[in-house]
This record gives sequence, C-alpha cells and structure tokens, in this order.
Amino acid sequence: MKAVKKFIKIVPFLFVCLVSVLAAGCSSKDREEVRKDIEFTVCDSTRMPDELRTIIDEKKAKPFKLSYISGEYLYIAVGYGEHSRANYSVVINDLFLTENAIYIDADLSTSKQTESDASASEPSMCPYIVIKCEKIDRPVVFNVD
Repeated sequence: MKAVKKFIKIVPFLFVCLVSVLAAGCSSKDREEVRKDIEFTVCDSTRMPDELRTIIDEKKAKPFKLSYISGEYLYIAVGYGEHSRANYSVVINDLFLTENAIYIDADLSTSKQTESDASASEPSMCPYIVIKCEKIDRPVVFNVD
C-alpha cells in the first residue's frame, strides 16, 4: 500500500519531466525550421548598380557593412578597409534568413604567403565582397570578423 501511495506521488513529477523534455525537443526543431539558407551570387564591380559602386568606392578605405536594394535584388557588402598587402580575400561563411532578419557571417582571409614573402612593392588593397540575392524585406545582421 505504501508503494502505491509513493508511486502516485511520483507520477505527476514524471509527467512534468516528460512534458518538459518533449517541449524542449519541439522548440529546438521549430528553431531549425525557421532558418532558411539564401542563394546568392558574388558580384564584381561590373555587375552591381552604379550607385552602389560609387558608395563602395567612397567607403572602401575603411571597414564597412551595408545593404542596398535595387529593383528585385538585395545587395549585401562587407569591406575590411585598406591593407598594405595584396593577398587578402573575403569569405562568406554563412548567409541565412530567419523570421526576424537576414544573417551574414563573413571573414577576411589571407593566402599562405607570409609577410616576409610579400614584396614591398605590392600595392595596397581594400578587400570587400558584394553579394546579390533576391529582395527580402528584413534587416541585415552582420557577423563580421
């Protein structure tokens, strides 16, 4: 009889634990479904609107992050300012959409050429990247290192 009373006291606790575990599993699944990868194209200076090219030319000497809408397209640009060597590139690690925003993760990458290998006569550069995707009416959140 004591065992039955003890079991009856434990059942509500076990039920609450089970519901909590199931709810946590569902909410993490919901979060995964909300994230959607975005297809994009990397644009060189000849494939972007003239106004955007002008804005980038004005900003590229210093680090910048911007988004620009033209017609049916959204352009996202990330720049890293002026660097004295020419062996840098910008890499897009991730670009995705959620219910609230577009998230972009970009990094500045260097080639395997070392500082001592670089010629002193190499021109400085202003590494940046411009990506083009379909127009999405959400704010852009930059995660840029």
